[in-house]
Amino acid sequence: MEKLDKNGLTEEQYLAQYNPNKYEKPSVTVDMVVLGTNASLTGLKILLVKRGAHPFIGEWALPGGFVKMDESTSEAASRELEQETGLKNVYLEQIGSFSEPDRDPRMRVISISYMALVNRTPIVKGNDDAAEARWFDFEFTDKMIRIYDKDSDFEMRYNLKRKKFKNGTIPYEKLVASDPRGASLAFDHAQIIVDAMTQLRKEVMYTNLPFSMASPKFTLPDLQRIYELLLGHTLYKANFRIMVADRVESVGEKGKSIVGNRMSELFFLVG
Repeated sequence: MEKLDKNGLTEEQYLAQYNPNKYEKPSVTVDMVVLGTNASLTGLKILLVKRGAHPFIGEWALPGGFVKMDESTSEAASRELEQETGLKNVYLEQIGSFSEPDRDPRMRVISISYMALVNRTPIVKGNDDAAEARWFDFEFTDKMIRIYDKDSDFEMRYNLKRKKFKNGTIPYEKLVASDPRGASLAFDHAQIIVDAMTQLRKEVMYTNLPFSMASPKFTLPDLQRIYELLLGHTLYKANFRIMVADRVESVGEKGKSIVGNRMSELFFLVG
């Protein structure tokens, strides 16, 4: 027997008379934190786009845009990343949602954030709503975010502080971006970066995400350096090799390592 609600309606009858305008609707966007490395594996790079339209016209932001009615947020993330920067076929992992009521001056907008790790810094070009797409040098610690260009005086820096929040009755702490110095990112994109990096550092030792930043064939010294860049500290060589031992396999040949600039055994990711 078909179930009836308190008004005696079947689900089909309920849906036929349902008013979709009963509740206000927020818009949904996606924003992507895309990280690469410099050629010498001595530092991280972050991909930003210069906004070509209001709001925040002319300011730097994470790649992103609005989700269409006929696509998932992951589909929207892939589409927007390709449209704005030219990057495609990039693995995107969802980070979280950002829903402060005043995060967008246009209207109520909830953003779903994603993170991608890519090999080096693929060529990018600003398209669609992005006037420019560009890789910047990137540093992240528990005390600050620094996004800068080594070849110019451009720099944006956010101080970070740890604040307590409550999720219902359960208290928790998180790093919060505040006090920007120099240039600043549009919207709440600095906080999106903080949350993305915090989550990444919790996961990096237990997932294969760092392999996305390595070449298909890599040396273990280079792979270890990628892990260290993401974690923000050095690792013991022996412990690192034990950790990745069941995830890598020898190619059976040698290649020049970027770290140390000497010939080392080449490996590939298993599976």
